[in-house]
Amino acid sequence: MQLARDKGHEAGIHCYDHIRWQDGLAKMSRDEVNAEFGRAKKEFERIFGGPAKTAGSAGWQANGFSLAAYDNAGLLYGSDSRGTHPFFPRVDGTVFKTIQIPTTLPTLDELLGRPEYPGDRMVEHYFSLLRPDELNVLTIHAELEGMKQQVYFRAFLERVARQKVQVVRLDDRARRLLKGPFAAPVCDLVSGAIDGRSGTLAVQKC
Repeated sequence: MQLARDKGHEAGIHCYDHIRWQDGLAKMSRDEVNAEFGRAKKEFERIFGGPAKTAGSAGWQANGFSLAAYDNAGLLYGSDSRGTHPFFPRVDGTVFKTIQIPTTLPTLDELLGRPEYPGDRMVEHYFSLLRPDELNVLTIHAELEGMKQQVYFRAFLERVARQKVQVVRLDDRARRLLKGPFAAPVCDLVSGAIDGRSGTLAVQKC
Protein backbone atom coordinates (compact mmCIF):
# COMPACT_ATOMS: atom_id res chain seq x y z
CA MET A 1 0.00 0.00 0.00
CA GLN A 2 2.85 2.34 0.78
CA LEU A 3 4.43 1.50 -2.58
CA ALA A 4 1.22 2.39 -4.40
CA ARG A 5 1.13 5.71 -2.55
CA ASP A 6 4.80 6.36 -3.30
CA LYS A 7 4.18 5.75 -7.02
CA GLY A 8 1.71 8.63 -7.08
CA HIS A 9 -1.62 7.00 -6.36
CA GLU A 10 -3.99 8.29 -3.74
CA ALA A 11 -4.49 6.30 -0.58
CA GLY A 12 -7.63 6.61 1.49
CA ILE A 13 -9.88 4.82 3.93
CA HIS A 14 -12.12 2.05 2.64
CA CYS A 15 -13.25 0.70 6.02
CA TYR A 16 -11.93 -1.02 9.10
CA ASP A 17 -14.17 -4.11 8.84
CA HIS A 18 -15.71 -4.61 5.39
CA ILE A 19 -18.62 -6.79 6.44
CA ARG A 20 -19.44 -4.72 9.49
CA TRP A 21 -19.55 -1.47 7.48
CA GLN A 22 -21.21 -2.77 4.33
CA ASP A 23 -23.84 -4.87 6.07
CA GLY A 24 -24.25 -2.97 9.31
CA LEU A 25 -23.84 0.77 8.78
CA ALA A 26 -27.58 1.41 8.46
CA LYS A 27 -28.15 -0.13 11.90
CA MET A 28 -25.28 1.60 13.73
CA SER A 29 -25.73 4.44 16.18
CA ARG A 30 -23.78 7.68 15.79
CA ASP A 31 -21.34 6.54 18.48
CA GLU A 32 -20.86 3.17 16.78
CA VAL A 33 -20.18 4.85 13.43
CA ASN A 34 -17.68 7.23 15.01
CA ALA A 35 -15.92 4.36 16.77
CA GLU A 36 -15.72 2.24 13.62
CA PHE A 37 -14.49 5.10 11.47
CA GLY A 38 -12.06 6.05 14.24
CA ARG A 39 -10.51 2.59 14.06
CA ALA A 40 -10.04 2.98 10.32
CA LYS A 41 -8.46 6.42 10.76
CA LYS A 42 -6.05 5.12 13.37
CA GLU A 43 -5.01 2.16 11.22
CA PHE A 44 -4.54 4.39 8.17
CA GLU A 45 -2.28 6.70 10.18
CA ARG A 46 -0.27 3.72 11.45
CA ILE A 47 0.31 2.47 7.92
CA PHE A 48 0.88 5.75 6.10
CA GLY A 49 2.27 7.99 8.82
CA GLY A 50 -0.34 10.72 8.41
CA PRO A 51 -4.07 11.36 8.33
CA ALA A 52 -6.32 10.22 5.50
CA LYS A 53 -7.73 12.92 3.24
CA THR A 54 -10.36 10.78 1.57
CA ALA A 55 -12.57 7.76 2.09
CA GLY A 56 -14.56 5.49 -0.19
CA SER A 57 -16.85 3.28 1.83
CA ALA A 58 -17.34 -0.45 1.52
CA GLY A 59 -20.32 -1.30 -0.65
CA TRP A 60 -21.12 2.37 -1.33
CA GLN A 61 -22.78 2.66 2.06
CA ALA A 62 -23.28 6.11 3.57
CA ASN A 63 -25.70 7.96 5.81
CA GLY A 64 -25.89 11.08 7.93
CA PHE A 65 -23.72 9.59 10.68
CA SER A 66 -20.93 8.53 8.31
CA LEU A 67 -20.99 11.85 6.47
CA ALA A 68 -20.77 13.72 9.78
CA ALA A 69 -17.73 11.58 10.68
CA TYR A 70 -16.11 12.66 7.41
CA ASP A 71 -16.78 16.30 8.19
CA ASN A 72 -15.33 15.92 11.68
CA ALA A 73 -12.23 14.24 10.23
CA GLY A 74 -11.65 17.14 7.84
CA LEU A 75 -11.57 14.95 4.74
CA LEU A 76 -11.01 16.65 1.41
CA TYR A 77 -13.70 14.55 -0.26
CA GLY A 78 -15.56 11.26 -0.02
CA SER A 79 -16.47 8.76 -2.70
CA ASP A 80 -19.23 6.65 -1.18
CA SER A 81 -22.02 6.97 -3.71
CA ARG A 82 -23.19 6.20 -7.21
CA GLY A 83 -24.18 9.14 -9.32
CA THR A 84 -23.36 11.42 -12.22
CA HIS A 85 -21.28 14.35 -10.95
CA PRO A 86 -19.62 15.78 -7.80
CA PHE A 87 -21.97 17.21 -5.20
CA PHE A 88 -22.40 18.24 -1.60
CA PRO A 89 -24.56 15.55 0.03
CA ARG A 90 -27.78 16.29 1.87
CA VAL A 91 -29.41 13.74 4.17
CA ASP A 92 -32.68 14.45 5.99
CA GLY A 93 -32.29 18.17 5.34
CA THR A 94 -28.70 18.43 6.60
CA VAL A 95 -26.06 19.46 4.04
CA PHE A 96 -22.58 18.11 4.74
CA LYS A 97 -19.40 19.97 3.86
CA THR A 98 -17.30 17.05 2.56
CA ILE A 99 -17.86 16.96 -1.19
CA GLN A 100 -18.85 13.62 -2.74
CA ILE A 101 -17.26 12.42 -5.97
CA PRO A 102 -19.46 9.47 -6.93
CA THR A 103 -18.68 6.44 -9.04
CA THR A 104 -20.29 7.30 -12.37
CA LEU A 105 -19.62 4.13 -14.40
CA PRO A 106 -20.83 0.57 -13.79
CA THR A 107 -18.29 -1.73 -12.21
CA LEU A 108 -17.02 -4.72 -14.14
CA ASP A 109 -18.70 -7.23 -11.83
CA GLU A 110 -22.05 -5.56 -12.53
CA LEU A 111 -21.66 -6.35 -16.26
CA LEU A 112 -19.80 -9.66 -16.46
CA GLY A 113 -21.83 -12.68 -17.45
CA ARG A 114 -24.72 -10.72 -18.90
CA PRO A 115 -25.42 -11.54 -22.57
CA GLU A 116 -25.91 -7.88 -23.48
CA TYR A 117 -22.31 -7.16 -22.40
CA PRO A 118 -20.11 -9.82 -24.04
CA GLY A 119 -16.56 -9.91 -22.79
CA ASP A 120 -14.98 -9.26 -26.17
CA ARG A 121 -16.91 -5.98 -26.45
CA MET A 122 -16.44 -4.78 -22.88
CA VAL A 123 -13.76 -2.22 -23.69
CA GLU A 124 -15.93 -0.79 -26.46
CA HIS A 125 -18.89 -0.63 -24.12
CA TYR A 126 -16.98 1.27 -21.47
CA PHE A 127 -15.75 3.78 -24.00
CA SER A 128 -19.32 4.30 -25.19
CA LEU A 129 -20.23 5.33 -21.63
CA LEU A 130 -17.53 7.98 -21.24
CA ARG A 131 -18.89 11.51 -21.22
CA PRO A 132 -16.55 13.98 -22.94
CA ASP A 133 -15.65 17.01 -20.83
CA GLU A 134 -17.14 15.37 -17.72
CA LEU A 135 -15.55 13.57 -14.80
CA ASN A 136 -15.92 9.83 -15.37
CA VAL A 137 -15.21 7.72 -12.28
CA LEU A 138 -14.63 3.97 -12.54
CA THR A 139 -14.29 1.82 -9.42
CA ILE A 140 -12.04 -1.20 -9.94
CA HIS A 141 -11.22 -4.15 -7.70
CA ALA A 142 -7.79 -5.72 -7.36
CA GLU A 143 -9.14 -9.28 -7.53
CA LEU A 144 -10.92 -8.59 -10.84
CA GLU A 145 -9.18 -5.96 -12.96
CA GLY A 146 -5.88 -6.63 -11.22
CA MET A 147 -6.01 -10.41 -11.46
CA LYS A 148 -8.75 -12.49 -13.08
CA GLN A 149 -9.75 -9.82 -15.62
CA GLN A 150 -6.31 -8.39 -16.15
CA VAL A 151 -6.36 -9.01 -19.92
CA TYR A 152 -9.51 -6.91 -20.28
CA PHE A 153 -8.18 -4.16 -18.03
CA ARG A 154 -4.86 -3.97 -19.83
CA ALA A 155 -6.71 -3.59 -23.13
CA PHE A 156 -8.84 -0.86 -21.57
CA LEU A 157 -5.80 1.04 -20.28
CA GLU A 158 -4.01 0.68 -23.61
CA ARG A 159 -6.97 2.26 -25.37
CA VAL A 160 -7.10 5.00 -22.73
CA ALA A 161 -3.48 5.83 -23.54
CA ARG A 162 -3.96 5.48 -27.30
CA GLN A 163 -6.93 7.84 -27.38
CA LYS A 164 -5.23 10.25 -24.96
CA VAL A 165 -8.00 10.10 -22.39
CA GLN A 166 -6.92 12.32 -19.51
CA VAL A 167 -6.58 10.45 -16.23
CA VAL A 168 -6.74 12.61 -13.10
CA ARG A 169 -6.37 12.15 -9.36
CA LEU A 170 -9.62 12.75 -7.57
CA ASP A 171 -7.94 14.81 -4.85
CA ASP A 172 -6.73 17.22 -7.53
CA ARG A 173 -10.23 17.43 -8.96
CA ALA A 174 -11.72 17.96 -5.50
CA ARG A 175 -9.37 20.88 -4.84
CA ARG A 176 -10.31 22.43 -8.16
CA LEU A 177 -13.98 22.07 -7.40
CA LEU A 178 -13.60 23.65 -3.97
CA LYS A 179 -11.56 26.58 -5.26
CA GLY A 180 -13.23 27.07 -8.63
CA PRO A 181 -15.83 29.67 -9.57
CA PHE A 182 -18.59 27.11 -10.04
CA ALA A 183 -19.61 25.43 -6.80
CA ALA A 184 -20.75 21.83 -6.87
CA PRO A 185 -24.51 21.50 -6.38
CA VAL A 186 -26.24 20.19 -3.29
CA CYS A 187 -27.96 16.86 -3.97
CA ASP A 188 -29.78 14.39 -1.78
CA LEU A 189 -27.99 11.19 -0.84
CA VAL A 190 -30.58 8.43 -0.70
CA SER A 191 -30.76 4.66 -0.46
CA GLY A 192 -31.33 3.14 -3.89
CA ALA A 193 -30.55 0.32 -6.29
CA ILE A 194 -28.06 0.01 -9.14
CA ASP A 195 -28.58 -2.24 -12.14
CA GLY A 196 -26.48 -5.38 -11.80
CA ARG A 197 -25.78 -5.03 -8.06
CA SER A 198 -27.77 -6.62 -5.26
CA GLY A 199 -28.96 -4.70 -2.23
CA THR A 200 -29.21 -0.98 -1.66
CA LEU A 201 -26.48 1.62 -1.65
CA ALA A 202 -25.97 5.37 -1.46
CA VAL A 203 -27.26 7.05 -4.63
CA GLN A 204 -27.11 10.68 -5.72
CA LYS A 205 -30.50 12.29 -6.31
CA CYS A 206 -30.63 15.80 -7.79
